[in-house]
Amino acid sequence: MMFDRKNKKYLEWIENENLNSELREKLLSATDEELSAAFTIDLEFGTAGIRGVLGAGPGRFNIYTIIQVTRAYVQLLKKKHPKDLSSRGVVVGHDNRYQSIEFSKAVAEILTSLGVKSYLFKNNNMKPTPVVSYAVKDLHTIGGIVVTASHNPANYNGYKIYDEFGCQLIDSDTVVISNEMENDSQNPIDWKYEADKSLLMEVPSSTIQNYKSMIKKLQFHEKANKDNFEIIYSAVNGTGTEFVPPILEEAGYKVIEVEEHSFEDPSFKNVINPNPEFPPAWEIPLKKYGQNNPNANIIVMTDPDADRIGLAVNHKGEWIRLDGNQTGPLLIDWKLSQLKAINKIPKNPALYSSFVTSDLGDRIAHETYGVKIVKTLTGFKWMGSEILKEKERDLNFVFAYEESYGYVLDSSTLDKDGIQAAIMLSEMAWFYKTKHNKTLIDVLHDLYAKYGFYTTFTENLNFKPEEIKSKIDPILSKFRTNPPKEFAGLKMVKSEDYKDGLYNMPGQNLLKFYYEDGSWFAVRPSGTEPKVKIYFISVAKNQSESVSKLDLMIKELKEFIK
Repeated sequence: MMFDRKNKKYLEWIENENLNSELREKLLSATDEELSAAFTIDLEFGTAGIRGVLGAGPGRFNIYTIIQVTRAYVQLLKKKHPKDLSSRGVVVGHDNRYQSIEFSKAVAEILTSLGVKSYLFKNNNMKPTPVVSYAVKDLHTIGGIVVTASHNPANYNGYKIYDEFGCQLIDSDTVVISNEMENDSQNPIDWKYEADKSLLMEVPSSTIQNYKSMIKKLQFHEKANKDNFEIIYSAVNGTGTEFVPPILEEAGYKVIEVEEHSFEDPSFKNVINPNPEFPPAWEIPLKKYGQNNPNANIIVMTDPDADRIGLAVNHKGEWIRLDGNQTGPLLIDWKLSQLKAINKIPKNPALYSSFVTSDLGDRIAHETYGVKIVKTLTGFKWMGSEILKEKERDLNFVFAYEESYGYVLDSSTLDKDGIQAAIMLSEMAWFYKTKHNKTLIDVLHDLYAKYGFYTTFTENLNFKPEEIKSKIDPILSKFRTNPPKEFAGLKMVKSEDYKDGLYNMPGQNLLKFYYEDGSWFAVRPSGTEPKVKIYFISVAKNQSESVSKLDLMIKELKEFIK
């Protein structure tokens, strides 16, 4: 593919004498394919903020992206909180990625230059995303920003934005920001700013302590002796190291850190793919630490910004990884059973889960504990926005989760929180091991025996950013116009197209197909990466039947897509 170097946007960049010298070099050395991706597609808000490959051009993530989004965000703040800009302000945090330190500093300085008070953490050190969400509420600010690409590969960075409740902005707000960016006549390359140091604050240590106290209170057996229970922990070179091991050790557990993953490293050289959903991140924790520590009970892994968590269980000497559709139901049953034991399930309890998450957790909560189920679109911004409506609905939060390894146990953070999940997973695993001589695999199978055997799998069809229109859109169109009405020997009984909105939710490019035995699959393009995600749920009376059915579903769907 030849790139036209007379492209208007390209010339606006390369001919601008104010262009950052490093970015200029990147443009001069870029291939035609790279230039096409950088100048034919603009970065947009997705499921969780804006994310993109680092580099030069409007289709890449760089300092000019930071300038544009931050200026536009200030315009939103002026409309929503005109009297609170300099008094309440915004919390700014970042993860371990390339340029995150520089970008977060720039965000804070840009905000202050525009009259908005800004809080940075001490020494502008990296902090987990859920800590920023918590800090927004704790400090009563009007918003928050995290420079992070969460679980994306090392060459990405991004920008998450939070409202005054610590909830990621929903589409009605991000549309305002997008419009402000589009209508902004000031070229970010030429725009200069000067920080107002009188508006630059440090997040107080009390906020960190308050967050840690909230985590500790999630325990049901805080005073029990737990020093005989060993946990292996991986931070995948991200933000979790500062919080997870000390909190678990203070709770009494023996924690073995994966040393190769315990230091700040934007290259992820010892991790390869920093997403706990995928095998590369587990290579060292399982093969080295799992084998060398046969008495360890579980391995927990948070992603780079510590909002997601993965789990592996030592079951009869074999390490078994659990996915989000298995971990979630375990946590739900654990929390609700413990609340029930002390008679503290609240009146009108509510659980929040996404449309693409397995039904198992919903069934446990509703059928056994009488919990109301609130379904939402993918992304914790939607769950957070629904949780904020509880007072008017006379509901009380007990749990929120989605299959992509994200859980909230305490709604003082309105974004998924891997640190919250770490303390509760550890206590649950400790309890069943020491009190009942069961692993979490045994407990999961007890749930299957009661509710049916659920086998789940998510297929990721990966593409290049510039292939969204040419390859991703046609796949969704095929499912939309000619869905598989008979699938793996099963007849389709219902289909749902969420494009124009369903169940009081805004529209999303999501399709879901239900079959006669309770199995289903859903298809949606990722909101954070150029890929199509296909979610499979196979339900049967036993494991072998469920697994066989899932294998057939995957095989037939791949044939359908060809």
